[in-house]
Amino acid sequence: MNTRTCVASALAVCLAIAVLSPPTESSAEPILKPKKYAGPIPKKYFSFNIGVFGGAENEDMWSFLDRQIDQPLKDLTETNDFGAALDLSACFAVKVHPQFAVRTRAGLSILGSESQGVTDPNLPAPADTLLLGFDRGFDVLLFSVDATGLFFFQDASVKEFQTYIGGGFSLYMPYAQYDEALSDFDTGEPYSSYETSEWGFEPGVHAVLGFLYHFKPTIALNMEGRVQMTQSKFEMEYDTTAGRQELSFDVDYTGFIIGLGVAKFF
Repeated sequence: MNTRTCVASALAVCLAIAVLSPPTESSAEPILKPKKYAGPIPKKYFSFNIGVFGGAENEDMWSFLDRQIDQPLKDLTETNDFGAALDLSACFAVKVHPQFAVRTRAGLSILGSESQGVTDPNLPAPADTLLLGFDRGFDVLLFSVDATGLFFFQDASVKEFQTYIGGGFSLYMPYAQYDEALSDFDTGEPYSSYETSEWGFEPGVHAVLGFLYHFKPTIALNMEGRVQMTQSKFEMEYDTTAGRQELSFDVDYTGFIIGLGVAKFF
């Protein structure tokens, strides 16, 4: 287990403890009026979160490409699949009841992966000794739109600290790009390059667990953990010993997000 995965797992455990632990009794007055939603008590809010997305994989593509390289050159290949990625999101929620809300969310995760190494193009003589260095990249801008139902364990009219749980459906729109540059391994002179990109549209599901802590009736700190499930296809051309072929790979965007942000109530 790498360091980034350990850190993300520790954050997820801390969030779960914070959300599920019973609130400490306090003699302080509630920040919001002790009555149901009426008058100045806010029941709508916008929130903006910045987080870390982990768990996505492009193993199908990288495993295939690595298999095309024979030993001993295969030992020189270094492949780095998706790691911890930046996630940005903006939400709008409406509380239809003091403990129930509906929410829509727009999100963007920025994913990157790469592979470098050396390959033998198996050219006929006199170029049969030529070795090519390769530099490959697969980058994704993962856009998403959610519809979520939320249940709050505490009523905002009497508690500053509100924990919640929820789930719903998502539409994911990955913009994926693959690029490959080949160069003479001995001289470094460019040999060839290839680039392709495409959009995808895939359904998915998600579940969330988080909390809001009100500094004021209209301003709250928001921390949330999210698990999502979805995947898409990516198609590209690739030169094999049998000639150029059309290939299709599964890209898995299933993973978890830990985010922190601010909510503005109105």
